[in-house]
Amino acid sequence: MDIAIENPGSFFSLFYVLAFAFVYVMVIYKSIRWGFHLRSVLLMLTTTTLCTVLGSKLFTIPVTEWVYALQANSHVFTNRSAVGALILAVTGLIISQRIFGFNRPILDLYAWLGPIVLGIIKLGCFLNGCCYGRGTEALWGVRYPTGTPAHFNHWSEGVMEPGMAMSVPVHPVQLYESMALFFIGFIIFRTHKHWNKNLSSILLVTVLFLIMRFSLMFFRDPDSLQFNQVYYFGLNLYQWSMLGGGILMTAVFLFYEKFLQIDWIKGRQNGPYLHADAIYIVFISALLFAFKDLFSFYENIVIWIKFLPAILLSLYYFYTDKRLQPYRWVTSMIVLLPFYVLAQTIPDQKQVINKYHRVDVGGSFGNFSNEVLYNPRSTECGTSYSGQYFESTYWVAGGGYSQIVEKEKTKFTYGANISAGQVSSSGLTTEFSGSKFIFAVNPFVKADRKWYGAGIGFQLGQIPSNNEERIEASNFENAVNTNTFLPELYLRLGPKKYLDADFNYGFLHPSAFPTVFARASIGSGFGISDNYSLRYGRILNLDTNYISAEALITPQLGINVMYIFKEDDPYIPDYQSNSKVVFSLNYRFGQNN
Repeated sequence: MDIAIENPGSFFSLFYVLAFAFVYVMVIYKSIRWGFHLRSVLLMLTTTTLCTVLGSKLFTIPVTEWVYALQANSHVFTNRSAVGALILAVTGLIISQRIFGFNRPILDLYAWLGPIVLGIIKLGCFLNGCCYGRGTEALWGVRYPTGTPAHFNHWSEGVMEPGMAMSVPVHPVQLYESMALFFIGFIIFRTHKHWNKNLSSILLVTVLFLIMRFSLMFFRDPDSLQFNQVYYFGLNLYQWSMLGGGILMTAVFLFYEKFLQIDWIKGRQNGPYLHADAIYIVFISALLFAFKDLFSFYENIVIWIKFLPAILLSLYYFYTDKRLQPYRWVTSMIVLLPFYVLAQTIPDQKQVINKYHRVDVGGSFGNFSNEVLYNPRSTECGTSYSGQYFESTYWVAGGGYSQIVEKEKTKFTYGANISAGQVSSSGLTTEFSGSKFIFAVNPFVKADRKWYGAGIGFQLGQIPSNNEERIEASNFENAVNTNTFLPELYLRLGPKKYLDADFNYGFLHPSAFPTVFARASIGSGFGISDNYSLRYGRILNLDTNYISAEALITPQLGINVMYIFKEDDPYIPDYQSNSKVVFSLNYRFGQNN
């Protein structure tokens, strides 16, 4: 059978991502059924995936070159070791179990999922032509085309005629291993409930894996290995290590299951702690940053599809847990740290873009307070008013379209947003309550150069504000007044890529209203590009601070997040506001170079 596939490496990447996606879906599904907290489950998934990828790479690199590997490009070290992946994956799983307190079902689940994942990846190896087998004349022998490791090694060793388009037939050892791994997963799935100890299934799968690897080495071409070929009594050093490891782990398994009086891994109910989440996020971010150049693009994908949801869920708990209210600025910085790391892992595909389109969607929510003054009357000191205090909660959602044109050294942005939402008000000093639908349209234009930028626009519609209201009537209907027109202004000074300061009146997607009118901030893109920024500033009309971040997740997809700290109004009794969140996603398309 001939394997003639264009770009076979892409199929390996596809099966690699599919394998980890399979684990992702199965673990999330089972965790929901078992009632585990998803943020801890996602952090565990991130840890085991990171350890799997890291182990598969480091075990093929000599220890003396590990420091160099931290600085080298991912194309320098392309080999992978399933044994290294297994060892570090089990290590990461046990660490997660100890930190988050997952009980035995999670360990058993990983025990039978692990071999299936490796089996799926081996299907990608079969199509890619790596990890190939010894030569064979069997009917099921496989030949690989030019550009695959099998064809190159056969050509360089002279075992094939020069100019031949296909390699000599070899054993499809990748399929042998894939089927064996699926069978091991089936055995563990059928037997995991029969063992007495929590770690028994993990130990058993390790034993079966090592024995399987030892056996299949008789069919695998030694030149497809990444390790030195030193032979003793007809077996290479790799086979001896697999055999010795299998015997040792069998002894450990039997002693642990039959004779050990205590259990190494205590089974206890999942008990998540927010401080553990925060420590994990920082630790994983540091590891991802340290190994960002070693991992390939698809290896980063399988890690970040777990890590990003874990960050967002942790952000939700950080925001809603009352115990952390005094430390929200610290937790906000912790959650923003991984986004900087993510920006460093995105492949550098710098393009000179002259024109493209952008679509934004987003929302904001929170609450605010204000005082409504009504019933004006003349006194000796001038006009006097009666007053009532109100609390209002709001949500706003919206979308926008803009066109960006880069002409010489200036970037022009022309666009418009539309937003809608609701404000619900209740009196703090009266029994009044009510709600109002709000909406606005927002055309704008901006011009940005390296050292400065400016923009203007306006909001038109039913737009509430939380300023002090004066109603020239003897009564009132709601806690918020309605404006029909509000101008917008944007000013910036300094290179956004490195360090800049800005002022905005409005200019906040999906809408700057009803609370965030005027703000000033300083920020940096950390030398990456103008598409990345971490900012800290002041909401002038609220007398409170905020932190925000924007980044490109892919060359087309971007994200913006703003966290506004709570403000206190000493003039309004018995009221304390919550923090506010503004977020949006943007998609860029139609790039015209």
